[in-house]
Amino acid sequence: MSLDYLKLNDANSVRVPAENLHKQVSVILQGVGTPQAHAEITAEILLSSSLRGVETHGVGNVVRYSESIEDGTYVVPQTVEVISETETTVLLSCGNGLGFVAAHQGMEMSIAKAKKFGVGMSTIRDGHHIGMVGYYPMMAVAEDMIGMAMTNASRSVRPALGARPRVGTNPIAFGAPAGDERDFIFDMATSTIASGKIALAKRLGVQMPVGWAVTAEGEPLTEPRGDRGEDWAMNPLGGTREQGSHKGYGLGLMVDILCGVLSGGGFGMQLAGGENMTWTMAIDIAKFRDVDDFKAMMDDMIRDLHSTPTLPGEDRVLVAGDPEADFEDDRLANGVPVENSQYDEIRARAMALGVEVFI
Repeated sequence: MSLDYLKLNDANSVRVPAENLHKQVSVILQGVGTPQAHAEITAEILLSSSLRGVETHGVGNVVRYSESIEDGTYVVPQTVEVISETETTVLLSCGNGLGFVAAHQGMEMSIAKAKKFGVGMSTIRDGHHIGMVGYYPMMAVAEDMIGMAMTNASRSVRPALGARPRVGTNPIAFGAPAGDERDFIFDMATSTIASGKIALAKRLGVQMPVGWAVTAEGEPLTEPRGDRGEDWAMNPLGGTREQGSHKGYGLGLMVDILCGVLSGGGFGMQLAGGENMTWTMAIDIAKFRDVDDFKAMMDDMIRDLHSTPTLPGEDRVLVAGDPEADFEDDRLANGVPVENSQYDEIRARAMALGVEVFI
């Protein structure tokens, strides 16, 4: 089934220049006490998501983040603390603040360690939502490195063969630089669909496709629910036993282990809603081989894939990162679409806080 009905368009969104959106998100966060440097990092990551077409993790979330700061769910200003560290690894505490800030620092430290020793890794506890996980591998790619990141979440996905939610959507992202071609940026939930897509379907008042979620009795659920509970669950990637649900389930648990168990922050069944632990890794390509040669082979691989004959009715074969890069090219030139209800909420939030309105 095409998901075009979930896309933003001129009827359900407003186009805003990217620079204005960045300023708006930053000043709203600063308006509730976030230090400017932390607000700028968060605004950059949220805007990147909106630019790349990942609306579920984009600028519209600034309202609930600012509310979580005001009600004390997020500790701001926060202190990102080093709990333990070696030449190639670090365990950080997010300080129960903005997850973006700690994840950004974690990847920065992974990159710095990789430059010295070939590989660097961080795992982060006491954290919250980090937004589009694909942003963090992109940080490594910008340094001619391979990057990887993942984050776990509270339970919303059923285990393979299970009837109740026990695992988070637990996304994984991976990036590698190319030369003349676009970089390879792969970002996926280990559930059939990201939970934000269900929330978007509910806001737009549309049905979910069969396969996204099931009731506690295992019946397909097409009416999007607003709250998580024991009476329904999202499906692991694969959906059914016959189509490989054990694979999505296993990948979700892998994320729980690297993010939650390794950090000590907790796995899905131990986390409250809004708690997220994170893991990042950077690999310095130059420690293995010449970077330009690596990129040239990446170009060859991507071109071979692009030249693959398509199935009937399809226009072209895509590589991970292609659709997002297309979105970004359009939105940098023509403005970023912001869903109508979120546009109104962002403006209202800015006015309520008494900060400048940029959109």
